[in-house]
This record gives sequence, structure tokens and C-alpha cells, in this order.
Amino acid sequence: MIGQARVAGGTAYRQPVDIEVVVNCAAGSAEAADAERTRILEAFALHGEEPRVAVVVGDALASAVEAAIERGADILVVGGGDGTLGTAARAVAAAEVTLGVLPMGTFNHFAKDLGLPLDLDEAARVVVEGDTTTVDLGEVNDHVFVNNSSLGVYPVLVDVRDDIIGGRGWGKVRAAAVAGWRVLRRFPLRRLHIHAAGEQWDLRTPFVFIGNNSYEVGPTGIGARTEMAQGQLCCYVAQVESRLGFLRMAVSAATRGSAQAPTLESVCTGDLEVRAHEHRILVALDGEITTLRAPLRYRSRPGALRVRVPTDRAAGPSSADAPEAGAGVETDADADSDSDESSPAAARASQE
Repeated sequence: MIGQARVAGGTAYRQPVDIEVVVNCAAGSAEAADAERTRILEAFALHGEEPRVAVVVGDALASAVEAAIERGADILVVGGGDGTLGTAARAVAAAEVTLGVLPMGTFNHFAKDLGLPLDLDEAARVVVEGDTTTVDLGEVNDHVFVNNSSLGVYPVLVDVRDDIIGGRGWGKVRAAAVAGWRVLRRFPLRRLHIHAAGEQWDLRTPFVFIGNNSYEVGPTGIGARTEMAQGQLCCYVAQVESRLGFLRMAVSAATRGSAQAPTLESVCTGDLEVRAHEHRILVALDGEITTLRAPLRYRSRPGALRVRVPTDRAAGPSSADAPEAGAGVETDADADSDSDESSPAAARASQE
């Protein structure tokens, strides 16, 4: 619960805000879960909060998120990587609950693009003391993603990587390097028909990437977003059919920018459709793979997700409607004139 703060003219009382935390724990032991829960509680205690914390594994994540929403959480904090956040985002957005992020994954692209601190204590501070803004979601066939979706070599690579992790117990980075080599040797091509913003591609391609807004590709960086609320999906299509052509395209895009890679075409639009000869397509969503029925109908959902961010990163019209650490502020004079109904809430807040 939110406590009290001093403002000019008296004490400012804040309406209670319920914060719940759901953490996707990679290790399934009870000891690991207890250690994770203690770690989270200590991080929030530094900022005067004691949220309910649920530590879950794998498939239990979705039900834990739904349970927190049903209990009336105002801010639902999700701890994990990009795949975990993508899984939680649909339910959080549908319930119009504000998302808090604890970056606890391998790459944490969503958190980095939002400018969130990767340190756990500082991330908890953003949840408690930060601001709220809205960002877009991407959607394909009723599945939501916060970062991107891809077809071709990448979902195959993730599939092979996960098999290596399961069989050998390696970490993601090491397993991905081996998986990348294996997939490059196989070099799967897909026959796809893509319709986007008046553009049409009918081709065999190893790589299609659909970003939730535009991604930077070039010598200054690869895979970062500076805008997350443009209401666009940006589709990148590799028009090559050989390993050598693919490698040349990748090097050209990385060193000179995607605009200087003639075999990497792109278009940004609010929606697009991908058709294939197969009935089902292997798709990557925020680094997690799933199989979806064709055709794939993508669309942007502008401003669909409310999320806590550092105060210097908040933008857009969202702040007025979202629960804030400073929301519902009233001075002592206001409190004296309030009805009795509001007094218990103010009293509880002043005691915490």
C-alpha cells in the first residue's frame, strides 16, 4: 500500500494501490522459489512496499497472472524475460491493469527499450516511484507480443536451441551459438505471400521479422527501439535464397544500415497478412515459439499496454488514467472537509 508524503500546505495522503508480483522462476525447486520470493520482497521493502509475491514455473504463469488480476491488483509486476512479459501482456492489457517490470531474463529487450534499470532494487523503485505511460502491443491470430515476431530461420533456431538446452543443460547463449550453426547448415526457406500497406511479396525467404514499431539496424546498434507508441508494425523481409546471400545481407545491414541492404526490404503499417502453402507455421513471439494456423493476420494495438517507467521516460496521454504512487493526493485541509467514508482510507494510508 502507498503511504503518505509531505507537500506544501500539509500532508498529502495517497489512495491505496495494490501491487502484486508474479515471477517466472527458471529453477523449479522449493528452495529456489523461496530465495526468489525473499529477494523480491527485500527489493520492494527498500521502497516501503510489501507486495504479494507469487513465484511460478512455466505454464503456471498465465494462471498466476489471472489470479492476481481477479484479486484486484492495480499494478501487476512481472519478473522474467521477454517471453514471460509477452505471455502476461495480453491479460494485463485486457484488464486495463498497469504492468510493472522486473527484468530477470537473459536479454531483457523490452525493459532496455523502455529505459528501465536492470538492477532489481532500482527496477522495484520504478514500480513504486515511477510514472505510467502507454505502449503498443503487436498481435497475430489472437496472440500478443511486446517486442517482435519472426518466421523462418529464427523460430527454427529457437526450437533447436531449446532442444540443446533440454538435452545438455547448457545456457541460452551457448546453446544459441550451436543452434545457429546447425540452422545455417540446413538453411530453411519458406514460400510466403505477404500483403502489407499496398506492398505484396510472393517469394521464398529464410527470414521475415515483424517488429512492434521500428527497430534500429546499423553500425550504431542492432535491435533497439527508440519509439514504442507509433501504432505501427514494421516488417523486414529477406529477399535471398542462399546462405551466402543471407550472410552478405546481414553484414551489410549491420555495418551500413538496413536501407543500404538492397535484399532486405521493409515496410511499416498498422496491419499485414502472411499466407503460406502449409496450414500451420512455426512462429517466434518475443523469443518463444508456437505453431499458428495460416494465414497469419498481424495488427498493431496502439497504446494497449500501460506500464511503469522511470519519470524521465513517461510520455503520452496515459498518466491521468493509471494508478500512480502519487495518485489521489489530498492535503490536510481537504481531508478535514471530506466525508467520513474517505477517512478510513486516509487513516490506513497514513499508518503505512
